[in-house]
Amino acid sequence: MEPIRTGIIGYGRMAANHLESMRECGLYDVIGVCDITESRRDAAAEEGLKVTDNLDALLSWDIELVLITTHSSAHYADALVVAEAKKHMLIEKPMALRASEAEEMLDAARVNGVTLTVNHNRHYDNDYRRVKAAVQEGLVGDLISVENRTMGARPAVGFGVPEYNQAWRITASAGGGTMFDFGPHWVEQILDLLGDRKVIQIFADVRHIKWGDAEDLFDISMVFDDGVRARAGKADVSYASLPYKWFVLGTEATLTDEGGRGESVTIWGEDYELRRSRAVERENLHVNVAEHLREGKDLIITGEHALRVMRVLDSARASAESGKSVDVEI
Repeated sequence: MEPIRTGIIGYGRMAANHLESMRECGLYDVIGVCDITESRRDAAAEEGLKVTDNLDALLSWDIELVLITTHSSAHYADALVVAEAKKHMLIEKPMALRASEAEEMLDAARVNGVTLTVNHNRHYDNDYRRVKAAVQEGLVGDLISVENRTMGARPAVGFGVPEYNQAWRITASAGGGTMFDFGPHWVEQILDLLGDRKVIQIFADVRHIKWGDAEDLFDISMVFDDGVRARAGKADVSYASLPYKWFVLGTEATLTDEGGRGESVTIWGEDYELRRSRAVERENLHVNVAEHLREGKDLIITGEHALRVMRVLDSARASAESGKSVDVEI
């Protein structure tokens, strides 16, 4: 397979992780980087990449795919420019700050005949892979409700590179806050687990309490068209953790998983307790994107799937602002 000629916008920690994975799979030729921070351009140059601080310059290079790893609030504008240049796009989550922006991005990709996919990198988290396998194999029976929630005491401010203002991760105007940090992860997992079911109602608590000026708590309850309920949530203001990340209630059994603190899920039945580590197969998202572009294979994370995540987050914010549930069709 001919390597995918790739450029990167925004060379922070996630971009460096992408570069490592792209090089490991051998299906990409990463040409260069566009970054507004001199030290990050220097870091990219040390990796043997061309560097620029001008997006038009990057897009003039011989590339066919652009990895967009700028901070969240920049994804929308960057994607429209990249689509107009007729380059394929792999965008870090969240896809955008609003579902309306995500829709425009998808429309721009369609009009210009390019692929848009989003890096929902927790799609293959070990805990979720185990939960998904158990549910798909019918070990809990028909689904009644699904919870996917975590608690912590601090936001992920220290995750990024020190050269760039890490406070953007708790700044609302930059797309910071736990709603955009972990909301896309937990909501995406639920939507994937529930498959073809449609969300028809959302009630949510989304608040800023302590860190910066962005949301540091979200709790989203979803009703699906067949009656299944689901809940996704995280708080960055809790000094205690939940005993389980996943709590799945079924007609035949209940499933719990500690979300990274254990190596198995537990299936609780009427007169038994079953621990199992079997998980669905992990696929490489970078390999998938390359095979899609070169061989036409289906994307694991389609733009439409990523848009559903954005629509849930949008509706959650609307519900929180009104204090009422909102009827949707997602």
